[in-house]
Amino acid sequence: MSIGDRKVAVRGVRAIPDPPGIRQARTLPASWYSDPTFFEHERQRVFRQNWVAAGVTDELPAPGAWSALTVGGVPILLVRDRDGRLRGFLNVCRHRAAPLCDDEGSGSLIRCPYHSWLYRLDGSLARASGVGEPEGFDLDDYSLKPVGVAMWRRTVFVHVGDPTAALDLGPLADAVRDCPFDDMDMVLSERHERHFNWKVLLENYSENYHTPFIHPEIDTSATEDYPMVSDGAVLYAWDRLNQPGQAADEVIRSTMLPGEPGWEQVFAASTQRPYDVGSYLTIWPNVMLNLFPDAALVMWIEPTSANTTVVQRRLYVVPGRSATSLQGILDAHRLVHEQDVSICEAVQRSHDAGLDADGVLATVEERGVYFVHQHLRAALVDSL
Repeated sequence: MSIGDRKVAVRGVRAIPDPPGIRQARTLPASWYSDPTFFEHERQRVFRQNWVAAGVTDELPAPGAWSALTVGGVPILLVRDRDGRLRGFLNVCRHRAAPLCDDEGSGSLIRCPYHSWLYRLDGSLARASGVGEPEGFDLDDYSLKPVGVAMWRRTVFVHVGDPTAALDLGPLADAVRDCPFDDMDMVLSERHERHFNWKVLLENYSENYHTPFIHPEIDTSATEDYPMVSDGAVLYAWDRLNQPGQAADEVIRSTMLPGEPGWEQVFAASTQRPYDVGSYLTIWPNVMLNLFPDAALVMWIEPTSANTTVVQRRLYVVPGRSATSLQGILDAHRLVHEQDVSICEAVQRSHDAGLDADGVLATVEERGVYFVHQHLRAALVDSL
């Protein structure tokens, strides 16, 4: 049985129909991964017009503090006021566009380092010393420009294009509400700039086709398959046993879809190894989330050029694990990521050389890649 045909060997499991159009799907041209002009265009249409992950709640500024970050190439300032309310603003002074902060700060006022304009923590302009008497100038008209900020499951999202937008990730995101993620301890925080286009890693994460060949240490293709469903901005994949036993979570994973009554029992299952009983969410355009009963990995990406991407990773583990168990989880996640980085950088070399694959997509195993491509095309529909 080929890997692409795994689903036919699963007896009694829930059938998931093909996404419309996948049988005609083809790979994207190399220029979509390497052309600087195309990159700037998609960064405008994708990363500046959608909710984009920008951090985790564990690393947010304390009350009375702020921190700087970049979303889709746009400098952002996250500010928490004295009462704990979180706000987001463009990190740009309303006078002559100087950045207000390069890293982090705290206090009752935010001071522009260029001409010392002062802003309150709610973004309003408090004082513009030395500005004189410009005609029609009113402090109230020169507040910092807001951006949308929202939090979901320890992940911080920013919407640069619409400060009034509401974050709604839909029913598949709600299906993980019973994962004990919020009670886990962070055990790893890392940031690296990698040599590949942002889509290369997102596509790689969103399929399991490569696992037996790139990650043989965690391959379970002989006993499990990897179904995928999507709704809105979320693609949900999970580990499904080909021959489930009597345990409730095994039956549920094999006969139900994420979010249906009883799905919460998946997150109470016992685990025997890293990457066991996993739920894997791709959240368009830049989140990759692994959720297990005993651990969680949040990964998000910030594109920095046509062929470079900043990759942020935060690993969480339930409290009380032994040192040996914790080290095993850390080692497994590190190995898998290093293997993914290696193959993604190799793929990028082909894109940089302008080599089009002219390939097809596997109709079962690469439904997640198709999900990524469909969202990208929808974002660029007016220009394709």
